[in-house]
Amino acid sequence: MWLLLLMTLAEPPATALPQSLAAPVGILGEFSNMEFTEEHAYGYTVQLWRQGDRVFGFLEASEGLAGDTPIGKLEEVKFEPRSGTLSFKAKLTIGLAFAESGRQQPSRDLLEFRGNLERAALVGALKRWDMLRPNANPVASQVRLQRRGNERMIQARTYAEWKKAADEILKFRGPKW
Repeated sequence: MWLLLLMTLAEPPATALPQSLAAPVGILGEFSNMEFTEEHAYGYTVQLWRQGDRVFGFLEASEGLAGDTPIGKLEEVKFEPRSGTLSFKAKLTIGLAFAESGRQQPSRDLLEFRGNLERAALVGALKRWDMLRPNANPVASQVRLQRRGNERMIQARTYAEWKKAADEILKFRGPKW
């Protein structure tokens, strides 16, 4: 089945129509290492969709109270179907940070993933930059995000339909920068 999925990703569009009109949106899956306590959540979740040879999705990151987990749209996504190599960046606002003036402001977190999409997991290196302090070194970690069910994922037939739903989610839980 995994090989069939990878072969599907590598196939060119069947018609001369623009990809946004010709290819349906398919779910690649949700991958997570999120852990929960009574009131808190910690970890990451990546949701991936595909349309033809394009892969897109979300990154969620939590390190505090559960509920309304901060989320960012994947940017600069690169996926090599034959090897499973995947990389992307995402902007998030995970919490509050103190400015030099001493006042609080929304954080500006930039996360970058480089790794592999496997049958049962998304495995690789995750770097996190504090863009309010761009000269600071990123925090790096190795992550293994296990495949989960797709119940929480947007069900869309077209990219326009997906983007409309995604924009609503990002309006409330997306980055504040």
